[in-house]
Amino acid sequence: MYNSEALDKIRKRIDELDNHVHDLFLERADLVMQISEEKKKHNIQIVQPAREARMIRRLLSRHRGPLPEETIVRIWRELVGSISLLQTGLSVTVYQSSADQNASYHYWDMARDYFGSVLPIKRNISFKDMLNDVNEDRVNFAVLPLPSHGNQNPWWVYLKDYPALKITQRLPYGQKENFVFEDYPALVVAKSGFDTSDDDHAMIVVNSEGDISRGRIVEAFEKMSLKPISVWSHDGQTLVEVADYISANDDRLDILKSYINVDDVVVQLVGGFPTPLTYKK
Repeated sequence: MYNSEALDKIRKRIDELDNHVHDLFLERADLVMQISEEKKKHNIQIVQPAREARMIRRLLSRHRGPLPEETIVRIWRELVGSISLLQTGLSVTVYQSSADQNASYHYWDMARDYFGSVLPIKRNISFKDMLNDVNEDRVNFAVLPLPSHGNQNPWWVYLKDYPALKITQRLPYGQKENFVFEDYPALVVAKSGFDTSDDDHAMIVVNSEGDISRGRIVEAFEKMSLKPISVWSHDGQTLVEVADYISANDDRLDILKSYINVDDVVVQLVGGFPTPLTYKK
């Protein structure tokens, strides 16, 4: 075996750092548990994607050196999953597509990547069952496909029946050129609020018994300086994604309704998500 005094010195220092990092992880876990107890006392939602997004952005803003940004994000997502989530008994259901097995694999992998390796995850082939499970507190999160045009059975049309459920996250959490997960984007639905991370996208459903043209809806949003990024329509409902934070009691929702100017129209915020990270090449 090759012996080197210089290598031995470096390895000894690495061992010392490993112990120090481990001690810091343990201290962090203790603090997170204290926060969890305070949240329970004051009925504050345990999972807060907006705060987590601000934390990750802060870490990446100070990151340097050869360690990939993806590694930093993965480490902290694992910490959040194993401490904040597992200790509160949270779980996830992931959509399993009967038509596209590759999509099913990627939805599962993205859920593991975001929620961590220790959080219980199960598969389901029924959109309605998944939303019911979250609504009835049998699971806490549902990972569902990002809406697509031409889908004959979109899951998001059921959100009007579940006012407590909100879109809270978009997966993959980070984007990178040739990143395979980006071919199968997904959304996370949970029974929690949508708070601002200071850089967000909001999701709004416009619903009416009568036909409202896509152009009329887009024009109403643009009057509010809310240029739609994506627009999906199905059976009298339209889901619109905008690059802005909108709260549940935002006056702009009522103004949008007046701009659309249809008697029975309903404009409903169905959540949103922090703008996904863009990793450096």
